[in-house]
Amino acid sequence: MHTTNRNPKLLTRLLFTLFASLLLASCAKVEPKVVEVKEVAPQVVVVDKPVVKKEVVKRPARFNSVTEKKRFFFAFMKPFVIEENARVVKLRSRLIEMQSATLSQDDRQWLAEVAKQYKVEMKGKPDQQFWDKMMARVDIVPLEMALVQAANESAWGESRFAKEGKNFFGQWCYSKGCGMVPTQRNAGSTHEVRSFDSPGLSVRAYIQNINRTRAYREFRQIRLQLRKQKQPLDAEKLAMGLKSYSERGMAYVKTIQSMIRSNRKLIEAS
Repeated sequence: MHTTNRNPKLLTRLLFTLFASLLLASCAKVEPKVVEVKEVAPQVVVVDKPVVKKEVVKRPARFNSVTEKKRFFFAFMKPFVIEENARVVKLRSRLIEMQSATLSQDDRQWLAEVAKQYKVEMKGKPDQQFWDKMMARVDIVPLEMALVQAANESAWGESRFAKEGKNFFGQWCYSKGCGMVPTQRNAGSTHEVRSFDSPGLSVRAYIQNINRTRAYREFRQIRLQLRKQKQPLDAEKLAMGLKSYSERGMAYVKTIQSMIRSNRKLIEAS
Protein backbone atom coordinates (compact mmCIF):
# COMPACT_ATOMS: atom_id res chain seq x y z
CA MET A 1 0.00 0.00 0.00
CA HIS A 2 2.84 2.37 0.95
CA THR A 3 4.79 1.52 -2.24
CA THR A 4 1.75 1.98 -4.52
CA ASN A 5 1.02 5.40 -3.00
CA ARG A 6 4.48 6.62 -4.03
CA ASN A 7 4.06 5.76 -7.73
CA PRO A 8 1.48 8.46 -8.57
CA LYS A 9 3.67 11.12 -6.94
CA LEU A 10 6.72 9.94 -8.84
CA LEU A 11 4.76 9.87 -12.08
CA THR A 12 3.43 13.38 -11.45
CA ARG A 13 6.96 14.66 -10.79
CA LEU A 14 8.25 13.08 -13.98
CA LEU A 15 5.42 14.53 -16.03
CA PHE A 16 6.01 17.99 -14.52
CA THR A 17 9.74 17.77 -15.31
CA LEU A 18 9.02 16.68 -18.89
CA PHE A 19 6.49 19.50 -19.39
CA ALA A 20 8.95 22.09 -18.02
CA SER A 21 11.68 20.81 -20.35
CA LEU A 22 9.38 21.03 -23.36
CA LEU A 23 8.29 24.54 -22.37
CA LEU A 24 11.89 25.72 -22.04
CA ALA A 25 12.81 24.11 -25.35
CA SER A 26 9.94 25.83 -27.17
CA CYS A 27 10.89 29.19 -25.67
CA ALA A 28 14.48 28.69 -26.72
CA LYS A 29 13.34 28.24 -30.33
CA VAL A 30 11.49 31.55 -30.48
CA GLU A 31 14.61 33.73 -30.38
CA PRO A 32 16.30 32.37 -33.54
CA LYS A 33 13.09 32.91 -35.51
CA VAL A 34 13.08 36.59 -34.62
CA VAL A 35 16.74 36.87 -35.62
CA GLU A 36 16.01 35.20 -38.96
CA VAL A 37 13.31 37.77 -39.76
CA LYS A 38 15.69 40.61 -38.96
CA GLU A 39 18.38 39.11 -41.19
CA VAL A 40 16.02 38.73 -44.16
CA ALA A 41 14.97 42.39 -44.24
CA PRO A 42 18.19 43.84 -45.72
CA GLN A 43 18.23 41.13 -48.40
CA VAL A 44 14.88 42.35 -49.71
CA VAL A 45 16.23 45.91 -49.97
CA VAL A 46 19.29 44.71 -51.88
CA VAL A 47 17.15 42.85 -54.40
CA ASP A 48 14.84 45.81 -54.97
CA LYS A 49 17.57 48.43 -55.33
CA PRO A 50 18.77 47.90 -58.93
CA VAL A 51 15.61 49.36 -60.49
CA VAL A 52 17.26 52.52 -61.86
CA LYS A 53 19.15 51.82 -65.08
CA LYS A 54 22.85 52.43 -64.61
CA GLU A 55 25.55 52.94 -67.23
CA VAL A 56 25.62 49.98 -69.61
CA VAL A 57 29.38 50.22 -70.06
CA LYS A 58 31.83 51.65 -67.54
CA ARG A 59 33.81 54.51 -69.07
CA PRO A 60 37.59 53.90 -68.96
CA ALA A 61 39.87 56.52 -67.39
CA ARG A 62 41.53 56.98 -70.78
CA PHE A 63 41.34 55.59 -74.31
CA ASN A 64 44.28 54.18 -76.25
CA SER A 65 42.96 55.39 -79.60
CA VAL A 66 40.22 57.44 -81.25
CA THR A 67 38.68 54.23 -82.56
CA GLU A 68 38.47 52.83 -79.04
CA LYS A 69 36.73 56.00 -77.84
CA LYS A 70 34.23 55.82 -80.70
CA ARG A 71 33.56 52.13 -80.12
CA PHE A 72 32.92 52.76 -76.45
CA PHE A 73 30.54 55.64 -77.19
CA PHE A 74 28.46 53.64 -79.68
CA ALA A 75 28.32 50.63 -77.34
CA PHE A 76 27.18 52.90 -74.51
CA MET A 77 24.47 54.81 -76.40
CA LYS A 78 23.19 52.06 -78.69
CA PRO A 79 20.96 50.27 -76.12
CA PHE A 80 19.17 53.51 -75.23
CA VAL A 81 18.33 54.30 -78.87
CA ILE A 82 17.20 50.73 -79.56
CA GLU A 83 15.00 50.73 -76.45
CA GLU A 84 13.31 54.03 -77.31
CA ASN A 85 12.76 53.03 -80.94
CA ALA A 86 11.19 49.78 -79.72
CA ARG A 87 8.80 51.79 -77.56
CA VAL A 88 7.82 53.92 -80.57
CA VAL A 89 7.32 50.81 -82.75
CA LYS A 90 4.97 49.34 -80.14
CA LEU A 91 3.01 52.59 -80.04
CA ARG A 92 2.86 52.77 -83.84
CA SER A 93 1.65 49.16 -84.09
CA ARG A 94 -1.25 49.86 -81.77
CA LEU A 95 -2.22 52.94 -83.78
CA ILE A 96 -2.24 50.87 -86.99
CA GLU A 97 -4.54 48.28 -85.36
CA MET A 98 -6.90 50.97 -84.10
CA GLN A 99 -7.49 52.41 -87.57
CA SER A 100 -9.60 49.41 -88.57
CA ALA A 101 -11.18 48.79 -85.16
CA THR A 102 -14.27 50.06 -83.39
CA LEU A 103 -12.90 52.32 -80.68
CA SER A 104 -14.14 52.08 -77.11
CA GLN A 105 -14.30 55.07 -74.79
CA ASP A 106 -11.01 53.99 -73.23
CA ASP A 107 -9.45 53.71 -76.70
CA ARG A 108 -10.54 57.23 -77.58
CA GLN A 109 -9.17 58.61 -74.33
CA TRP A 110 -5.82 56.86 -74.85
CA LEU A 111 -5.68 58.06 -78.45
CA ALA A 112 -6.41 61.65 -77.43
CA GLU A 113 -3.52 61.55 -74.94
CA VAL A 114 -1.08 60.17 -77.54
CA ALA A 115 -2.25 62.73 -80.11
CA LYS A 116 -1.67 65.53 -77.60
CA GLN A 117 1.81 64.18 -76.87
CA TYR A 118 2.64 64.26 -80.60
CA LYS A 119 0.95 67.64 -81.11
CA VAL A 120 -1.78 66.34 -83.42
CA GLU A 121 -5.24 67.87 -82.99
CA MET A 122 -8.04 65.35 -82.50
CA LYS A 123 -11.60 66.53 -83.06
CA GLY A 124 -14.31 63.99 -82.38
CA LYS A 125 -14.08 60.76 -84.34
CA PRO A 126 -10.62 60.26 -85.93
CA ASP A 127 -10.71 60.73 -89.72
CA GLN A 128 -8.13 59.74 -92.35
CA GLN A 129 -6.35 63.08 -92.12
CA PHE A 130 -5.84 62.52 -88.41
CA TRP A 131 -4.44 59.01 -88.96
CA ASP A 132 -2.11 60.25 -91.69
CA LYS A 133 -0.66 62.87 -89.35
CA MET A 134 -0.20 60.32 -86.59
CA MET A 135 1.53 57.85 -88.91
CA ALA A 136 3.86 60.60 -90.11
CA ARG A 137 4.90 61.46 -86.56
CA VAL A 138 4.84 58.23 -84.56
CA ASP A 139 7.80 56.47 -86.13
CA ILE A 140 11.42 55.62 -85.40
CA VAL A 141 14.63 57.55 -85.99
CA PRO A 142 17.35 55.47 -87.72
CA LEU A 143 19.90 54.10 -85.27
CA GLU A 144 22.90 55.35 -87.27
CA MET A 145 21.57 58.89 -87.46
CA ALA A 146 20.72 59.07 -83.75
CA LEU A 147 24.12 57.73 -82.68
CA VAL A 148 26.07 60.00 -85.01
CA GLN A 149 24.11 63.07 -83.92
CA ALA A 150 24.71 62.17 -80.29
CA ALA A 151 28.43 61.87 -81.00
CA ASN A 152 28.50 65.18 -82.84
CA GLU A 153 26.44 67.14 -80.31
CA SER A 154 28.19 65.77 -77.20
CA ALA A 155 31.78 65.61 -78.52
CA TRP A 156 31.68 61.82 -78.15
CA GLY A 157 30.24 62.11 -74.65
CA GLU A 158 32.95 64.44 -73.36
CA SER A 159 31.04 67.73 -73.35
CA ARG A 160 30.10 69.37 -70.07
CA PHE A 161 26.40 68.95 -70.86
CA ALA A 162 26.77 65.21 -71.49
CA LYS A 163 28.80 64.62 -68.34
CA GLU A 164 26.85 66.83 -65.95
CA GLY A 165 23.37 66.80 -67.45
CA LYS A 166 23.29 63.56 -69.49
CA ASN A 167 22.29 65.69 -72.47
CA PHE A 168 23.73 64.06 -75.60
CA PHE A 169 21.77 65.96 -78.25
CA GLY A 170 22.17 69.62 -77.30
CA GLN A 171 18.49 70.11 -76.43
CA TRP A 172 17.60 73.54 -75.10
CA CYS A 173 14.91 74.71 -72.67
CA TYR A 174 13.62 78.22 -72.08
CA SER A 175 12.45 78.57 -68.48
CA LYS A 176 14.86 79.79 -65.82
CA GLY A 177 16.47 76.94 -63.91
CA CYS A 178 15.31 74.27 -66.36
CA GLY A 179 18.87 73.17 -67.12
CA MET A 180 22.49 74.34 -67.35
CA VAL A 181 23.46 77.85 -68.41
CA PRO A 182 25.96 77.82 -71.31
CA THR A 183 29.19 79.65 -70.48
CA GLN A 184 29.27 81.30 -73.92
CA ARG A 185 25.60 82.30 -74.08
CA ASN A 186 25.02 85.54 -75.98
CA ALA A 187 23.97 88.63 -74.05
CA GLY A 188 20.19 88.84 -73.85
CA SER A 189 19.70 85.10 -74.49
CA THR A 190 17.69 83.19 -71.91
CA HIS A 191 17.96 79.60 -73.12
CA GLU A 192 19.54 76.86 -71.02
CA VAL A 193 20.74 73.38 -71.93
CA ARG A 194 18.37 70.73 -70.60
CA SER A 195 19.40 68.30 -67.87
CA PHE A 196 18.22 64.68 -67.78
CA ASP A 197 18.21 61.98 -65.13
CA SER A 198 19.53 59.39 -67.57
CA PRO A 199 20.91 59.10 -71.12
CA GLY A 200 17.73 57.21 -72.02
CA LEU A 201 15.58 60.22 -71.22
CA SER A 202 17.84 62.38 -73.37
CA VAL A 203 17.29 59.94 -76.26
CA ARG A 204 13.53 60.02 -75.70
CA ALA A 205 13.43 63.83 -75.75
CA TYR A 206 15.54 63.87 -78.94
CA ILE A 207 13.25 61.44 -80.80
CA GLN A 208 10.13 63.30 -79.62
CA ASN A 209 11.68 66.54 -80.81
CA ILE A 210 12.34 65.09 -84.28
CA ASN A 211 8.87 63.55 -84.44
CA ARG A 212 6.70 66.48 -83.46
CA THR A 213 8.53 69.78 -83.94
CA ARG A 214 7.74 71.93 -86.98
CA ALA A 215 11.46 72.41 -87.69
CA TYR A 216 11.78 68.74 -88.71
CA ARG A 217 8.75 68.50 -90.94
CA GLU A 218 11.00 67.82 -93.94
CA PHE A 219 12.57 64.88 -92.09
CA ARG A 220 9.12 63.40 -91.44
CA GLN A 221 8.08 63.88 -95.06
CA ILE A 222 11.17 62.03 -96.31
CA ARG A 223 10.50 59.22 -93.83
CA LEU A 224 6.84 59.02 -94.85
CA GLN A 225 7.78 58.75 -98.54
CA LEU A 226 10.24 55.96 -97.77
CA ARG A 227 7.47 54.15 -95.87
CA LYS A 228 5.01 54.52 -98.75
CA GLN A 229 7.63 53.21 -101.18
CA LYS A 230 8.39 50.36 -98.76
CA GLN A 231 12.03 51.41 -98.69
CA PRO A 232 14.42 51.12 -95.72
CA LEU A 233 14.68 54.21 -93.53
CA ASP A 234 18.09 55.22 -94.83
CA ALA A 235 19.96 57.41 -92.34
CA GLU A 236 21.83 59.41 -94.99
CA LYS A 237 18.64 60.27 -96.87
CA LEU A 238 16.82 61.22 -93.69
CA ALA A 239 19.69 63.44 -92.56
CA MET A 240 18.58 65.81 -95.35
CA GLY A 241 15.72 66.78 -93.04
CA LEU A 242 18.07 68.08 -90.33
CA LYS A 243 18.88 71.49 -91.81
CA SER A 244 17.18 73.22 -88.88
CA TYR A 245 19.04 71.24 -86.22
CA SER A 246 22.02 73.58 -86.42
CA GLU A 247 22.68 77.15 -87.51
CA ARG A 248 25.13 75.61 -89.96
CA GLY A 249 22.22 74.33 -92.04
CA MET A 250 23.31 72.26 -95.03
CA ALA A 251 26.91 72.15 -93.78
CA TYR A 252 25.62 70.38 -90.65
CA VAL A 253 23.69 67.90 -92.81
CA LYS A 254 26.82 67.06 -94.79
CA THR A 255 28.79 66.58 -91.56
CA ILE A 256 26.20 64.13 -90.23
CA GLN A 257 26.07 62.24 -93.54
CA SER A 258 29.86 61.98 -93.61
CA MET A 259 29.93 60.71 -90.02
CA ILE A 260 27.29 58.10 -90.86
CA ARG A 261 29.39 56.76 -93.74
CA SER A 262 32.68 56.75 -91.84
CA ASN A 263 31.29 55.16 -88.67
CA ARG A 264 28.85 52.64 -90.12
CA LYS A 265 31.08 49.61 -89.54
CA LEU A 266 31.91 50.67 -85.99
CA ILE A 267 28.21 51.09 -85.20
CA GLU A 268 27.42 47.63 -86.58
CA ALA A 269 30.24 46.07 -84.55
CA SER A 270 29.45 47.82 -81.27
